[in-house]
Amino acid sequence: MATIAIELGLVLLAMVVFAVGLVFPHKTSGTAEARITLIGMLGLLALSATGWLPVRPAFGGSYLAGPVAVVFKQLFLLAGVLTALLSWPNPDRGALIPRNRTGEYLGLMLLSVTGMCFLVSARELVLLYVGLELVTVPLILLVALNRHELRSVEAGMKYVMFSAMSSGLLLYGLSLVYGMTGTTVLSAVAAKITRTPLTLLALVLVMCGVGFKISAAPFHLWTPDTYEGAPAPVAAFLSVASKAAGFALFYKVIAEAFGQVQGAWLGLVAILAALTMTFGNLAALHQTQMKRFLAFSSIAQAGYLMIGLTHGGELGLASVLYYLLVYLVSNMAAFAVVILIAAATGKEDMREYAGLSETNPALAAVMMLAMFSLAGIPPLAGFLGKFYLFAAAAEKGLYWLVFVGAINATISLYYYLTVIKWMYIAKPLNPAEPLGWIGISWAGGAVLAMTAAAMALIGILPQVIHWTEIAAAAGF
Repeated sequence: MATIAIELGLVLLAMVVFAVGLVFPHKTSGTAEARITLIGMLGLLALSATGWLPVRPAFGGSYLAGPVAVVFKQLFLLAGVLTALLSWPNPDRGALIPRNRTGEYLGLMLLSVTGMCFLVSARELVLLYVGLELVTVPLILLVALNRHELRSVEAGMKYVMFSAMSSGLLLYGLSLVYGMTGTTVLSAVAAKITRTPLTLLALVLVMCGVGFKISAAPFHLWTPDTYEGAPAPVAAFLSVASKAAGFALFYKVIAEAFGQVQGAWLGLVAILAALTMTFGNLAALHQTQMKRFLAFSSIAQAGYLMIGLTHGGELGLASVLYYLLVYLVSNMAAFAVVILIAAATGKEDMREYAGLSETNPALAAVMMLAMFSLAGIPPLAGFLGKFYLFAAAAEKGLYWLVFVGAINATISLYYYLTVIKWMYIAKPLNPAEPLGWIGISWAGGAVLAMTAAAMALIGILPQVIHWTEIAAAAGF
């Protein structure tokens, strides 16, 4: 039971949150559900950090909470904690999440986190797919949570259609793997797989299916519309937690199951990485709507993360783990500012942020740190994160990919600096409606403080890199 303590705790927590929302729909205003969610997830995060959970297989060896799996679970729980804080009901501000549906929203988020934790510990293909669907189905409902808003419903429809397509491709590829090897256990598949035309077909299908989950080009088409239409806190959670789960799935299915035919997929991943970060950066150049802007930014960041996967070894996995943490805190910081401004004013266009540095210097400062970190400006965490990914590719001899990554990082400076320009230099487009002072709740202030401190400290603390290297050496 201890092996699945995190998952059991999350399911129990979700049931309690659902129950409170159903029994007291008009008495709590969502505050009780938010408080229960926050305390519960912080407790589970502390439990995972104690090292108490034993590393031993369960369910006949099909389930194992190894060191890398625990690190991923900590990332998911951290993303959940930050999302819960960003969704904290505030009667003095506009509600991005309907107050009478806070229990549903937080319960679905908890179930999605449960699926992510289940996915990273699964050692068998069927369990991996079940975990993936447990991640996806609650996310579909979360995206379409504001059912009276056309954008939200449209975003949910697009997300469910692309999710169904990607699941079909993934299942077809996994069925071919089972047909060739006669097993669904990852270790057995890795031992039996050989390089044949059918193996290459299965590999391509699996990569296409997983590519949708991580927003890799050309499988990214759902991302900008889904982020724009979804409630802002849902888009924030989707951009970090779901992407981390997608990369865990990518590594387990591609790097582990197809480990014996590494030469067949390393080149494909490298090409996909170059295509993804190039398209994401070029498309982001022309965006002004902040959620679409961050959507294309997340596509580019997926390309950088795929650079680490091209290593195929411990260094590559360690670099991906480190950069996922960096990306989590940086993107959550940016979304926190977007959410606070949208909740108070309804504005989501970066051009409407003109004068933010004068009226709300704290918000402008955190957004500037987030943009610098995502761009990879030293000494913030994003710089060391990109350096670590590039070092993994260079060790593999993929110098052309490092060059493409460096060029893309330079291109990204333009659009990240554009946001800073609007906040610190540009004049309001409509002087009659300047962006006024925005009050920051304790929950929003906590997110801003934690993410800003993390962006500053992660890049200069060697213990964080050491932590990811130890986990990567031990494996999933």
